Amino acid sequence: MIRSPAIAFSLALGAALLGGCRGRGKLAEAPAAVALVNGEPISRSAFQRELGQFHLDGAEGASSELLKKSVLDDLVSQALLLQQARARGIAIPNDQVERGFLQLRSEYPGTAFDDLLAQEKLSAAELRTRLRDQMTVEKLFQDEVFPRVQVEDYEVGRWYAEHPGAVDEPERVRASQIVVQTKEEATKIRDEVRRKPQTFADVARRASIGPEGASGGDLGYFAKGGGMPEVFDVCFRLPLNAISEVIPSPYGFHVFKVVDKKPAAKKTLEQARPQIAQRLLREKRAHAQEEYVAALRAKAKIEIDAAALASVKP
Repeated sequence: MIRSPAIAFSLALGAALLGGCRGRGKLAEAPAAVALVNGEPISRSAFQRELGQFHLDGAEGASSELLKKSVLDDLVSQALLLQQARARGIAIPNDQVERGFLQLRSEYPGTAFDDLLAQEKLSAAELRTRLRDQMTVEKLFQDEVFPRVQVEDYEVGRWYAEHPGAVDEPERVRASQIVVQTKEEATKIRDEVRRKPQTFADVARRASIGPEGASGGDLGYFAKGGGMPEVFDVCFRLPLNAISEVIPSPYGFHVFKVVDKKPAAKKTLEQARPQIAQRLLREKRAHAQEEYVAALRAKAKIEIDAAALASVKP
């Protein structure tokens, strides 16, 4: 799986950003709140912070309002889910949160983890809170939503018939990468590993800022056109075990080594069955989650302070 350092980090953080107090009260008594969800405030600062994760240059007018509505909707849904989890007595033990925190930290070599925390303006304590909220919502879905979702054999066969070739294996490569912050460093590393290709994994562990650096830079297998094709598709033009030129991206400067190639291949229904079943299960679970949240919203009392909301700028 191709993951840029920043994208992988923010994905791991999850969506749980409430950030404000969770006490009850009216909007008039919570002037810093942009909304109340069953009496529970979503603070202006939390909304502003989540909005700041989106960078729309020159966003104004309709696009700005749509963005703000989307962010607020997400925060309202998250608040409802956490309230429901508390009502069901769901609590994540501290040791489980700590394991998740340490697992996330272990994916980043050197000071990269602390650097990303600083970049996101998060403390370690805030990150642990987010992880706890994320795990809480996941446990709620595991307990109350997913047990009702099943995929039948006939659904798999029908999907296969209706999507010919969709699960065939495309041409894939397995590559490793070293990603660093400057072109000068990347050029030195390229020259080093071209002289001694067998040291690529060791150099990745030592120097790469990508989360896969800890495993020697291994990206696994991927198909053409995935992730950032202008960066990763260079691997399809490389001979086996060749070292690429330095490739720039928004996340740094990359050096690649292709370690294996697999040609395109057609899959039978039986070969494709597990993959299709998983795909349908994900789709059904996503739909069930949406219905579950919609049901919570239908019963909830949601108050929005339009003036407070309008005062927040993307």
